[in-house]
Order: sequence, then C-alpha cells, then structure tokens
Amino acid sequence: MKLTDSSVKTGQSFEITGFDGDELYRERLHEMGLRKGMLLTILGRAPFNGPLLVRFHTSFLALRNEEAACTLIKPK
Repeated sequence: MKLTDSSVKTGQSFEITGFDGDELYRERLHEMGLRKGMLLTILGRAPFNGPLLVRFHTSFLALRNEEAACTLIKPK
C-alpha cells in the first residue's frame, strides 16, 4: 500500500515498509528522516489535493504527492 492510496485517512497510523519509485525522491525522503520501520500518523491534506501532512516522532512533514507515492506503508 502506498501513502497516496484512497484508503489512507486522517488520524490513521502506519508503519513504513519501504520506498519505491524514483531514486531522487527516495533519497529526499531519507534525507528528511523517514526510515523503514518508522511510524507515521496522517494529520491531513492541504486543499485542492495539496501536500500530505504527516507526523513521525516529534517532527512534522508536508509530503508532495510524488514523494508520498514513493512511500510504502502498512496499517498499524
């Protein structure tokens, strides 16, 4: 399952199972601090299908659709 799937709802928590897609986006996600095995909580989405706001540990990130599509997750 990807972070951009329609079944992903605000308030849900997910575990990162890996990364897929373009190497540039995978490297960027790694630089932002996302790692396999981490827990993410979906906080919401900006209007007009904008960035996805997520929380992990004590950090917050706004992920563009291209970045979110590279993040593989499973429900927690």
